Amino acid sequence: MPVSPPHSSPVRFPAPVNDQWDYLLSTIWSQMLHLVITFEENLDQERLYRAFCLVIEAEPLLASRFVESPAPFWETIPDLTRNSIFSLVHTDDMGRALQGVLTTRIEPAKGPQGRISVIRGTHDCLVLTVNHAVCDAFGVKHISRLLIQAYRGLHEDPGFTLPRQLSRDRSFYPIITCFTPQEMTAAREACGEQRAVWGIPSRHGMCRCPAYRVRTIEPHLFLKLKKYSHSRGITINDLLLSSYYSALFSEIPHTPGCQYPVLTSVDLRRTLPEYDPPPVANLSVAFEVRVPAETPLEYHLLLSNVHHVMTDKKMLNAGLGAAIRLQEDFSGGFCCVKKRLREMEKRTFDEHYPKNPFFSNTGIIPDDSADFGELSTVHAFLAPPVDYPPGFGVTASTFRNRLTLVSGFCEDSVPNTLVEGILSRMEEHLVSLVVE
Repeated sequence: MPVSPPHSSPVRFPAPVNDQWDYLLSTIWSQMLHLVITFEENLDQERLYRAFCLVIEAEPLLASRFVESPAPFWETIPDLTRNSIFSLVHTDDMGRALQGVLTTRIEPAKGPQGRISVIRGTHDCLVLTVNHAVCDAFGVKHISRLLIQAYRGLHEDPGFTLPRQLSRDRSFYPIITCFTPQEMTAAREACGEQRAVWGIPSRHGMCRCPAYRVRTIEPHLFLKLKKYSHSRGITINDLLLSSYYSALFSEIPHTPGCQYPVLTSVDLRRTLPEYDPPPVANLSVAFEVRVPAETPLEYHLLLSNVHHVMTDKKMLNAGLGAAIRLQEDFSGGFCCVKKRLREMEKRTFDEHYPKNPFFSNTGIIPDDSADFGELSTVHAFLAPPVDYPPGFGVTASTFRNRLTLVSGFCEDSVPNTLVEGILSRMEEHLVSLVVE
């Protein structure tokens, strides 16, 4: 059964440099973002499918493919099949089935850029998958919100529709141009020149076994962490980032006293709260946070160092600086950056060049992005792209005061025991800060 296209002929959308960069990365590793929602009961699969068709009509970028050219663009696909955007997986092993769904890639040059999967066992698990080249975590939550609105609306009215979103500038420019030249210079300097210093121990080569590992921090501990952070004037992100550093220092060879970087992401929407950008856009960027490796490792000193560095980075808008640098990198055009990325990939493979670890806190998943109304939602979390070696990352998200840490990695290059060890050490670090 083909999905009715939003237009009789393909529609093109400009692909700004923020899209182009993640598209290029998707040619090296999987750039899929996933929102995973677990229920106590079963979804109405036909109503869910119709609801997602309405979402695609409202947000036609999801029904597009990436077209390479000197000025790349997205182009809607005239005839989408049901199987290209929806799947139902029956299983007796929810964990194994979830791994299979999470590690199934979307090819951005073929499209479409979004899909939903229902994993059905004793209960249902819904996975909303969107290509990071189209949007960031904010956009995934927005798409899920639309899906819930359509799912609920179709229950009351079979003719329910969603308003089609107007096409707006999805680039960095509307944000960057709101700052003075002096502010942009300060932001660029605060971002700094990124330089690979260390990386997770790994076997180099192709990723043939992508995998995910998940660690959940239960509400009783998370609420203690919230109280701890409020009482000391620090953020939950400071706590999480310091716990990540402590776990990495346990696994990656380093020199005491030297500064080591972790890449961390920021949503540029927070840089300019009064600006209303299109939700389905990739406005998240990464900058480096560098802290010294202390021996012996002292958790409170590490936390203090992370807090002060992050405060400075945010005050000087390092995220804005990262966006400016990305614009500069693409000043030579898409083909030039593509060639440079291939050279970097070759250097990584031939010389075992390291890649700094990555951490992303995607924040709170609100109820309106996970609560389907007549169903009881058990849990929800965001899962990041699979980072190919020597890259390694962890993503955090929170739903109803349950914090979930997720790593997407290559099991044939990074041992599962190492990933489990890092997630465990992160939890141990957090527990140590609030133990009575």
